[in-house]
Amino acid sequence: MTSPLRTVLALVGATLLLSACAPGALLNAKPPVPDDWEPRGSVSAMVAFAPGGGSDRSARVMAQGLNELGGDYNVNVENKEGGSGAVGWSTFLSEEGNGNALLVAETALNTLPLVYDVPFTYESFTPLVMFAKDSRMVVAREDSPYDTCADVVTASEKRRVVTGSSGKTGADALVIAEFQQEGGKFGTVPYGSTGEVLTGLLGKQIDVAPASAASVKPYLESGDFKALCTLTTERYDDPLLGKVPTAKEQGMDAEVTVWRGVFAPKGISKVQRNFWIKDLHKAMKSKTYRDYLKADLLIPADVSGRDFAQYLDRYDAQMRGILR
Repeated sequence: MTSPLRTVLALVGATLLLSACAPGALLNAKPPVPDDWEPRGSVSAMVAFAPGGGSDRSARVMAQGLNELGGDYNVNVENKEGGSGAVGWSTFLSEEGNGNALLVAETALNTLPLVYDVPFTYESFTPLVMFAKDSRMVVAREDSPYDTCADVVTASEKRRVVTGSSGKTGADALVIAEFQQEGGKFGTVPYGSTGEVLTGLLGKQIDVAPASAASVKPYLESGDFKALCTLTTERYDDPLLGKVPTAKEQGMDAEVTVWRGVFAPKGISKVQRNFWIKDLHKAMKSKTYRDYLKADLLIPADVSGRDFAQYLDRYDAQMRGILR
């Protein structure tokens, strides 16, 4: 039976192929990009997920920061959701050489091709700037018998422990994979979003839940949940979350880092790449960007160009060790 993801990607691929084979497509060679190139008019910033999620929010923050620079361009976010990111990223392949197109992506750009047969990898696009990192916490209901992540792993070796996950290749899945490497055995209930995972925990459909710090903090403040550990390198710099120990403090060799970054299509010129790196750096000095990091409890990051590409290479090797 053909999987839904494969069917969707086949349709996307057919559309791109027909577009490429249109009469005259091979005759429309683009002129060289001038040294003083700057984008003009509308610039698309694609995000491969639905409006309202973390990826969409990060894209809109970066778009606003760029637009506040007052250049001769206007960045507009375009959502192209489907297939856990596969539809949007497959579609973005058709923008090759277009300096007026941006892509705001995250960790799943590395992990999705390791799990599914898709026509792209992270190397299919031009890395510009990684602007933030995120991680995960693990929480349980306040009346849970578990007090630490180590408790959860130990218990799962003797009885069924059920967790939720908002995707097979995202940050939640990485947390579960890390715990499995520590000897844990879990039943996993798939959900469409972090919000649904937390609702499932409240409704006693699952026992524990991995989620972003920003999404669980209100539940910790209300007393509905208790935090078992963070998957960060160090504790959060936050009055409440700073009291939560890391998994490593509990004797587990488990850590999850989620990157967020901006890409351009493959085939753009060095002039175009350097322009966007420069303006993205300027946008990251804005109050909009600083407020975003603070509100979402993100880790600041500023890795660009070749350094970003090398980071992605190392990250991909790490993910292969976890997911394969």
